Amino acid sequence: MSQVDLDLDVRVANYISANVKLFDTLTLGNDYAPGMSLSYTLQPAGPATRYYDGRRRRSFAFAITAKHPHGIVCINTLSAIMDIMENATPISIKSENGSFKFISAKMTTSPEFLATVQDDDGQDAQKYGVYQGAFSVQVII
Repeated sequence: MSQVDLDLDVRVANYISANVKLFDTLTLGNDYAPGMSLSYTLQPAGPATRYYDGRRRRSFAFAITAKHPHGIVCINTLSAIMDIMENATPISIKSENGSFKFISAKMTTSPEFLATVQDDDGQDAQKYGVYQGAFSVQVII
């Protein structure tokens, strides 16, 4: 039996992009590119529960970072993402390659302020607020 790459991050990002009005494209990685940005990171969270048939129930942590000149836009966007994820169902988020079965998602960290950043050292350079929110996703793999 060959190993199939887990497409959870792509499917969750696509679901969020299709259901929330985002101010920028949601990208993988901690992207502090110039200008506004939305990025996410994914990592396993906690131990997996193994079933007799070889499947495992596992949680993954998603952290979404938003960078925008107006902090309220970051907070509203992250809150909308958390709302849509908490209402997601196994029908809403499906693997394209059969690598997981979505069970549920829940917010683990409310949107919080991280920093104020400036793209360059110029006196008139735009300042951006950076906020982050997190949720966990439970799947069977």
